[in-house]
Amino acid sequence: MAEPSVAETLAAVEWWRWCLIVLLLSLSAVFSGLNLGVMGLDIKDVEMMSEGPYETKEDERMGRLARRVLPLRKRGNLLLCTVLLGNVMVNSGLSILMAEFAGGGIAMVASTALIVIFGEIVPQAICSRYGIAAGAYLSWIVWIAMGVTFVVAFPISAILDKILGEEISSPMTKSKMKKFFSIQQEMKMIEDQEGRILKATLDLSTRSIEDVMVSIDKSYMLDIDTVINREVTQEIYTQGYSRIPIYEGERQNIVGVLMAKDLILFNPDRDQMTIKQLSSVLREIVYIDHSTTCLRVLSYFKEGSSHLAVVTKVETNDRLDPYLKKIGLITLEDIIE
Repeated sequence: MAEPSVAETLAAVEWWRWCLIVLLLSLSAVFSGLNLGVMGLDIKDVEMMSEGPYETKEDERMGRLARRVLPLRKRGNLLLCTVLLGNVMVNSGLSILMAEFAGGGIAMVASTALIVIFGEIVPQAICSRYGIAAGAYLSWIVWIAMGVTFVVAFPISAILDKILGEEISSPMTKSKMKKFFSIQQEMKMIEDQEGRILKATLDLSTRSIEDVMVSIDKSYMLDIDTVINREVTQEIYTQGYSRIPIYEGERQNIVGVLMAKDLILFNPDRDQMTIKQLSSVLREIVYIDHSTTCLRVLSYFKEGSSHLAVVTKVETNDRLDPYLKKIGLITLEDIIE
């Protein structure tokens, strides 16, 4: 007796079987999509999205969706077991149902094609892009499936929690953050200047002041025997520095710091005096080692005691004992720039 054709077989299937096939295929798509879309979400990212702050209505909408997904995502292993058990159950049921009204070969080909296309590829492609939205709108199905499979899923998830420990979010290293800021600049989410500032801030704790200091040879300094006349006063204000290092004899011999504001009440035409005669207004010098990080120096400057320091470095050679050499100046403005 000849086997019925595919068309005759499909026509003979009762309507409720078609409904059941569509239902199982839909559930397969849901479980498969959530397995990739929700499980692929980082817990910390979801928490940040749910807490805000929100700058736009779209951010606020995503925050509402994240708050619906977060309770599920926090139950990582239980969610994983529920989704996988549900996916296996519906796929097995779909294969059995297809085998009841078609031959083994036809059932295998048909069920495989349906599951791969509509139960795996399409839902995972959608949920990989819209994981938050998919998880939020389909969360009620997951809660129901979690209740149905709880007897089996919970013991397995408890064992996984015990063996693997608490799920840890992937850390965001400084290199990743710099790359992230670069991507944000390319996408015009932040301004170029903002991106440069953010990336430079990450280097404060690792970058030494030697990289940003001004060399002693290039620094604006005055000899202690300089006469404060109109030309010198005009030169000081033209340079625009509020603190001027004062040296005696050679530039390595810095003896103090002159504050430009101390010259406000000084009349250069009447009171022509040398800086040595004004030594009482000179401020003390702060020395900082060249290997000190910018962050530590910035913290020191924030205390307000000084905004200028002399950078030093220990030099050694075969003929002399180690000695302290002044190699540059560092200011609060240098670090900020």
